Amino acid sequence: MSKKEKLPLFLRLILPGFSGILLSFSFPPFNYWYLAWFGFIPLLFSLDKNSFVNFLFGWFSGFVFFGFLLSWLIKVAGPIYILLPLYLSFYWAIFFGVLHILPERGKIFIGAGIWFFLEIIVSYLFTGFPWLLLGISQNKNLFILPLARIFGIYGISIVLILSNLFVFYGFRRKHIFSFVLSVLIFASIFYYCKKFKLEEKPDSYIKILIVQGNISSSEKYPPEKVLKNYYETSVQILNKEKVQLVIWPEGSFPDCLLENKKNLNTLIQFTKKYKCGLILGSFSKKNNNFYNSSYFINEEEIKTYNKIHLVPYGEFILGEKMPFIRKIFIKLAGYTPYLTPGKEFTIFNLQKEKVSTLICFENIFSEIPREFIKKGSNLFIVLTNDSWFGKSFGPYQHFSHNILRAVETGKYFIQVSSTGISGVVSPLGKVEDIIKDNNKEIFVKGYLIKNVPIFKKETFYSKYGDITLFILILIFIGVLICRQ
Repeated sequence: MSKKEKLPLFLRLILPGFSGILLSFSFPPFNYWYLAWFGFIPLLFSLDKNSFVNFLFGWFSGFVFFGFLLSWLIKVAGPIYILLPLYLSFYWAIFFGVLHILPERGKIFIGAGIWFFLEIIVSYLFTGFPWLLLGISQNKNLFILPLARIFGIYGISIVLILSNLFVFYGFRRKHIFSFVLSVLIFASIFYYCKKFKLEEKPDSYIKILIVQGNISSSEKYPPEKVLKNYYETSVQILNKEKVQLVIWPEGSFPDCLLENKKNLNTLIQFTKKYKCGLILGSFSKKNNNFYNSSYFINEEEIKTYNKIHLVPYGEFILGEKMPFIRKIFIKLAGYTPYLTPGKEFTIFNLQKEKVSTLICFENIFSEIPREFIKKGSNLFIVLTNDSWFGKSFGPYQHFSHNILRAVETGKYFIQVSSTGISGVVSPLGKVEDIIKDNNKEIFVKGYLIKNVPIFKKETFYSKYGDITLFILILIFIGVLICRQ
């Protein structure tokens, strides 16, 4: 009988929940990132030879984790939010249900590979929801972040799960090979991260002004009043200081801007007078389709980007072709989402620079910035309205994705939110500036002026994405299985 089987039943029931809580505190807004390096170990101690029991323990641990960190969804979806943690916990259940039946030799690395494939699935299945991938826990760990320039967020996730499995299994006799190989991998990562420096110099700079109006969606102001808030604040600043680009958040004009010629003309004259470009969030309409859009206005030039990846059940009904799903949603929510996804990765040209906008939670998807980079983008601006989250974990979790995206792409990321968080992230993953008032970052009004460096060189990850890691893991798992 193993030591695991000798653990009292009540302790085996407590340990999975403890792991869920421990790992929760490694994520935003807490950011005790070091907990993610060993947070799964209590759960691992609770496992035994029964795969179904392990499945349940993994599911319970994941449910504690996701249920706690996604509790801010109550403000948006009410108690029905619990369906999302129930779904996401299923991936943890699969992992820990399968872990015990893996071959002893190579279990550490096969397990890490399985975790990678599960994170890929959760990132794409049902439109994907990579909101709390394990790698996000390291958003404040500036030492390990350079690894994302090569292998993206999934590379960091693999290192973390490898660390947990290595500590738990690695010191046993059957895992001598895995122990030695793990030590070599960790040593290589440590060496790379320690030696890494951003050697290239900026190709140019763009001087920007970002404005956080502190206007909540729940206040239901007329579109003209919302626009006036951002317009008047910007005018006061631009009368004192010149910038090249002004940025307002998602919903700066919560109506179809092109349908409102008077307001559109006001913004055109604004850019002419202050000789600057303007990016703002609004809506657009084409052929009876409505889009969540960002607008670029530079004197007579007007371009729009229509949001490509919409929010399920917030902007469209996932599974709406099934009448019973549509009926249930409308009955529960009391409204019908009507937005259409865009199809074009539209680039905005500001003088000689190419700028891209991501709207709302598009910044949580690694593949979207990569598509923009293929078209030449050198600067990313995230327009969002995080007032829906209220004073919760949500805004902090959302902003943290900009850190991983900035490192992956080697570009600056600027997030502009209606109520916060609004700030600037460097390609090293350092948060250089955030709009604050009395040390508060959300539900405050303010602005930020900054000379933002432009880097045109691509990273390994922005060129090749996840395919390199996918192939390496597939080959490695194949070799380990064949050795059995």
